[in-house]
Parts: sequence; C-alpha cells; structure tokens
Amino acid sequence: MPGTGLARSTFLGKLDPHLRARLEPLLETVSLRTDQVLIAPNQPIEHVHFLRSGLATIACLGGGRQTSVALVGPETFTGHCLLLGRERSSRRTLMQIAGSAYRIRAADLKRIADQEPAFRLALLHCIDDLMQQFAEAAFANAQLTVEARLARLLLMAADRLGGNDLRLTHDRIALMLGCRRAGVTMSIHILEGEHAIRATRAHISLLDRARLREIAGSSYSNGQSELRDGIHIPIAAEHQARM
Repeated sequence: MPGTGLARSTFLGKLDPHLRARLEPLLETVSLRTDQVLIAPNQPIEHVHFLRSGLATIACLGGGRQTSVALVGPETFTGHCLLLGRERSSRRTLMQIAGSAYRIRAADLKRIADQEPAFRLALLHCIDDLMQQFAEAAFANAQLTVEARLARLLLMAADRLGGNDLRLTHDRIALMLGCRRAGVTMSIHILEGEHAIRATRAHISLLDRARLREIAGSSYSNGQSELRDGIHIPIAAEHQARM
C-alpha cells in the first residue's frame, strides 16, 4: 500500500510516522457499500475499519426499530468496544453512505495498541469523543424537535464527509433519526423555509451552517469543528524524538 494513501484517512494520517509504518503492512483497502454491516450485534468482531470516505452510523436496536446514536467517519474507527476488553458489541455499525476504508484484523489492532501506548491513547481519545456523541444524542432524542435533530445530523454528516452536499434520501434520514418519513419530510421543509438547506431528490445541500447550529443548539458539540480543522493525535515523547 502506498505510504501516501494514509493521508486520506484523518485518523491514520495524523499518527506518528513510526505508528503508521507499523500499521501499514496490516491494513487492507476495502470498498464499502451502502447498508453494509461493519459490526453485527452480539457477534465476534473480526475486523476494525478506518474509513477513508463515506459515512457509517452506530445504532441501538429495539422493538423492531433502530436509532442512530453516533456517526463514524474518517476521524475515528469501528469496534470501539475492543479497546474496553469486549469482543462483541450490542450495537450495529452500518454504512449509510458508500465509501472505502482501511481494514485491520481486530487481533492485530489490539496487539499494536498493547505495544504502542501512543496509539492506544489516540484510540481512547476516539472512544471519549464517541461517549460525547452518545450523550448529545440522548439529549437530542429526549428534548428536541425532529427539525433540530435533523439540523444536528446534517451538520455532523457534513463535517465527516468534508463538504456541504449530502446524498441522503428521506427514508435513510428517517432510519438514522429513528422517526417516521413524514416527520423528516416536514422537517426538511421547515429547514428549507429557514433558508438553511436546499433539498432535491436524494440530495441535501447545506446553505447556512450558522442557522443550522442555532436550530440544533447545544446538541451539536462545538468540538465538531475539529473535524474540519484536523484532529489532534497525541504522540509519545519517545516517538517525537524520531521525527
């Protein structure tokens, strides 16, 4: 795999060159289709994915329905529970927008994390960010209107996809929000009336991010701006000396 390829992954591209060199031989580039399951509930996790493009969601399942509680883009990785000593997750990780990823065997990821404290710390930072998403999603689902939750979702998706044009249908948004399609359609009309977005068939353009942030309120973390500016990955002092 060409060494420059890792620059396309926000997380891996920010790692110390020493860590990248250790990881690259273990990485496989794979294409990911829409609706592909990356983590199946209560099944052994065999691979971890570092997305290069596309968008995945982590969803809680219950009562025959699913609700997305976190988004996964190039800033993080799948299979977070592996770093917490668990081999299975009760949640489903599913591709919502097709893309590609670097895939690594779960056993290899855990081995490198055990051997490289700086890598483990970077992974744990991602888990902390995920916990923040869980908390904000819980608040949004309990307290906010569908249009506010939609504004939050669109902002977060745009951050991870690196642009303001999103290929999302009403049906897919309804699945991600865990609500009815009719509610999504009405909320899209409301956001269009605020001149915050423009929606066409299977496509939404963000026109006014500031207005969307106002509508989403505190459910959209200020820390999301770090995804646009580039995340910071901690580097151990011993590795800094090699740079």
